[in-house]
Amino acid sequence: MRALAPLLLALATAAAPASADEGRIVRGARVRLSDLVSELPASVPDLEVVAAPPPGGSRTIARGEILDAADKSGVDLKQLRLPSNVRVTSAAKRWSTEELATAATPHLLGALPAGVTVRRARATAKAVTSPSATVSAVRVSKLPRREGEHLTTATIELSNDGQIVARIPLQLSLEIPASAAIATVTKGARLQLMIESGPARISATAVALADGEIGDTLQFRVTTTNKILYGKVVNGTLARVVQ
Repeated sequence: MRALAPLLLALATAAAPASADEGRIVRGARVRLSDLVSELPASVPDLEVVAAPPPGGSRTIARGEILDAADKSGVDLKQLRLPSNVRVTSAAKRWSTEELATAATPHLLGALPAGVTVRRARATAKAVTSPSATVSAVRVSKLPRREGEHLTTATIELSNDGQIVARIPLQLSLEIPASAAIATVTKGARLQLMIESGPARISATAVALADGEIGDTLQFRVTTTNKILYGKVVNGTLARVVQ
């Protein structure tokens, strides 16, 4: 019996869940298994367990939640000794308005038409995100075709793990030169209108019936048949017929 005692004790220890684990810091938008266990074997997938609390916030994750997530993913966790519960806190990064404007500048410049310059850009609010969040895009309202200074707003999008986690308004003062005050496609301009049907492609010369920008859907009149078709502007010389 004395010889069996250490073996029985070892088996009982392996089967029982570990006690409550100390707090863990989470840096992503989702709490993963590797955030909850000290050492995750390479043979066990690092599955997503639950959504992370808001940046700076915390919550307790029970062992049952981990097992439920593993069950839904078809992952066997028998080889792991899971804690009875784990307290997780989401790491936080606090963005000042100046930091937001600076981080947004490259995306802003890429979103503006050629020739348009930024005179002033100011974020109107601060933001709190996880440290891994970055500026993923800046959405700019459609600009007028008018030379000179133009005041408008844009939206900074902050993303983490492929998800948008914050949208911050950005006040802008833009200088629109004469070259940018002309529409990409002007009424009466001739473009190649591309018609696609499966692998087949047919093009015809067509006249734009309105001003438009890249991505706009305009009416075009085919010069050889006078038929009116709708086309999405690809660039200044090409549009694709849309149904």
